[in-house]
Amino acid sequence: MRTVRDAQGMNWICLELPEVPADQQAAAAGMQPAPVAIECNSGADRAVVLVAEGWDEALSDEALIESIQRALR
Repeated sequence: MRTVRDAQGMNWICLELPEVPADQQAAAAGMQPAPVAIECNSGADRAVVLVAEGWDEALSDEALIESIQRALR
């Protein structure tokens, strides 16, 4: 689990999902190395993001927020 705050002051809580959701599997199939799916929730919005394993320690706050914003578009 990891919590980040975006530029608008919204807190996002991100948790790794046990498996890649069905609607994300086609995108995940083309990624190397195989990604993991995380769900980030702000209480108002929810985003499912595909990231590299070890994301909780390796991914910067800035990169995680950018990934969340891309998923919401």
